[in-house]
Amino acid sequence: MKSRITSGMLAACVCAMMYCVSCAVPAPPVRVVERAETTEIERFFQYFVYLRSLPAEDLSREYARQEAAFAQSHGAEDRLRLVLLLSLPNTDFGNRLYAFELLQAYLNESEPHSTDFMDIATFLATFMENKTYASSYMSRIYNIKKEIAEKDHQFVEQQKIIKKLQDDLSAQKTLSSTLNKQLQEALSEKERQLVSKEQINKKLQDERKNVKRLQEKIEKIKDIEKSLMEREHTDNKGT
Repeated sequence: MKSRITSGMLAACVCAMMYCVSCAVPAPPVRVVERAETTEIERFFQYFVYLRSLPAEDLSREYARQEAAFAQSHGAEDRLRLVLLLSLPNTDFGNRLYAFELLQAYLNESEPHSTDFMDIATFLATFMENKTYASSYMSRIYNIKKEIAEKDHQFVEQQKIIKKLQDDLSAQKTLSSTLNKQLQEALSEKERQLVSKEQINKKLQDERKNVKRLQEKIEKIKDIEKSLMEREHTDNKGT
């Protein structure tokens, strides 16, 4: 009987100790699953959702802000956001051709880019590379070439005008020389008394005025030619 009590008491003590130990040991901490950092793709589509929620007035302000941000940074994210803004329908600032050019410039760069940004750019290009954009792009190139051809034609016409004026000036100089020669011959002969000195001087002055006017026209044409050449050079650089 005594041994049974001792065994029972021992068992009770062991149970009590195990209970106390279990109470003393702190419970394992609850593991909190941290959310991974937002990816560039997620940020881009969050920005798209944000744009779709803006009224027209706020959307215009956001375009102005984003355009300034890209002009300052020329970063990939600012570029793609600007492309997205320019591609939105029913806006005053929309310009899908410019958006396509910005996108193509990014895709054609030789330096390596972020995989996410390249995926976004490829995604946008998928919807932009169609006949409409290609036709608009080729139409713009055609218009630029046509404008250059017209300016070349104007330049050729100006050259013809300059040559004609130069020929006229040469003819006037020849005429003036002939008149001077005739005047000298007239002065050395008996007809000298028949021609008044004032009339001769007036004729010479008129001829000099004609020569001067032609020279002024030549200078003006040269200025026009110079202006056309500078404008053509500027247009070629812009192309």
